[in-house]
Amino acid sequence: MNCKTLLGALTALALAGCVETAGTRVTIDTATGDASVMECSTRLRNRVRVVRCTYSDADGIAKATVTLESLTHGRQELQARMVWMDDDGAEIDADGKPFRAIVLDGRDTYTFSGLAPNPRGRTAKVQIRETETAQ
Repeated sequence: MNCKTLLGALTALALAGCVETAGTRVTIDTATGDASVMECSTRLRNRVRVVRCTYSDADGIAKATVTLESLTHGRQELQARMVWMDDDGAEIDADGKPFRAIVLDGRDTYTFSGLAPNPRGRTAKVQIRETETAQ
């Protein structure tokens, strides 16, 4: 699934509804460029969408980039982190990276990227969760 297909999947999720969870998860396979939405929050799906996902290679280390867009006019305070897995699907950054704060003001975009901790990193999973939304 490429980024255009991901956008179509996000639209389908918005129309069909999805399971209430703590946040949204976008998985990006840096070897093939495939991206997919794993889960989404019903609250977040009406407030934030993924508009672009890309991958690149930086001196033999995989890099994934996701661009988020606010669908509201208010300020949104989110948290996001990127978790990397190897070819077997095992996490390679076992200590777990902390969430980073993201502030999206009305109709703004934010580009979130992450570099694999070592050359074994093949698949990136971006986790996004809401902390607060201004009214």
